[in-house]
Amino acid sequence: MKHTKNIAVTLTFLLTLALGLVACLWSGSRPAAYSQVEKRPLAQFPKDVTWQSLVDKTSIEQFEDFTVDQFPARQFFRAVKARFVMRVLGQKQNNGYAMEDGSIAQIKTSFDQANIDYSLGRLANISTRYPIDRGRLYLAIVPDKNYFFAKDYGYPGPDYEALVKDAQERLPAATYIDLFPHLSLSDYYKTDWHWDQSRLLGVLDVLGEGMGFADALPDRYDTHILSPYRGGYHDQSALYPPPEALTYLTNDIINACTVHDLATGETTGVYIPALFESNTGYDFFLSGMKGLQRIDNPLATTDRELIVLRDSFGSSILPLIAQGYRTVWVVDIRNVLPTTLGTWIDFSGKDVLMLFSTTVLDSKTFK
Repeated sequence: MKHTKNIAVTLTFLLTLALGLVACLWSGSRPAAYSQVEKRPLAQFPKDVTWQSLVDKTSIEQFEDFTVDQFPARQFFRAVKARFVMRVLGQKQNNGYAMEDGSIAQIKTSFDQANIDYSLGRLANISTRYPIDRGRLYLAIVPDKNYFFAKDYGYPGPDYEALVKDAQERLPAATYIDLFPHLSLSDYYKTDWHWDQSRLLGVLDVLGEGMGFADALPDRYDTHILSPYRGGYHDQSALYPPPEALTYLTNDIINACTVHDLATGETTGVYIPALFESNTGYDFFLSGMKGLQRIDNPLATTDRELIVLRDSFGSSILPLIAQGYRTVWVVDIRNVLPTTLGTWIDFSGKDVLMLFSTTVLDSKTFK
């Protein structure tokens, strides 16, 4: 009886290995190039394998990365591992992601000063290259969710005060508008790094007071809900919490606004419902990462114009800011060279707002 049991266990183990081998070979014959779940390229089978690459282990390391990235049912096993690490072992993080009160954040302990210097240097160059009227340049920084995890839950976090101070010193002509005290973790999506437009009216008031467009803002908004919304952290973290809702605001002014893509000539509204069904549902706001756009507000009570240098956080708040201006020029310098802006936009006589998240400032993504 015992002998039979041992044979059965051995055969089951060998069968499992064989099936795993077949699955790996089948998966490897058609490797995926990109993971929409993790939002990153996947490792491919090493090319040009040579004796030297085997000796220095380059090809071996590439093959190991390939087998990990292309392993069958990878997402299933990622989820199993994440739950085991956090629920069974009781660890606070899994692959750099943490969850508190149902909200997911990517945890970082420090900023890369070289990245900060690069980003602020690009913004400083723009502030001196173009004829921005005195007193009309504004700077606002959006904290990432890690800031609240560190402040409210005791996680490690970068020195945000040093980053803000550095930005103010590098952009002395800019009026700094402090958004940090007016935001909390609940103002962000639980499954994403972005903030929730429906919770930004307080931030809008702060910007309006600081930039002088508060009187042009209306008192009434209609609330609309799209669901289910699964933000970028939903799959990237492998924690797979329940989906949430994407809530957006409208009124007669917002509905009347039109958005012109200066690169393609396409004209849309500020919201693109079809993009909510895409892999990046947040692209519902202003069509996502566009280099140059112009928002026209035909119901504006002013002739003022605004230029906004922004990242993706600007996508959801700009439909609200646009209510205070006749025209808003929207620039993403991750997708357009700053040196070419003068051929598209005349900076004279316009307000200029630099609105960036700490995440983007701590990256080398500006052109």
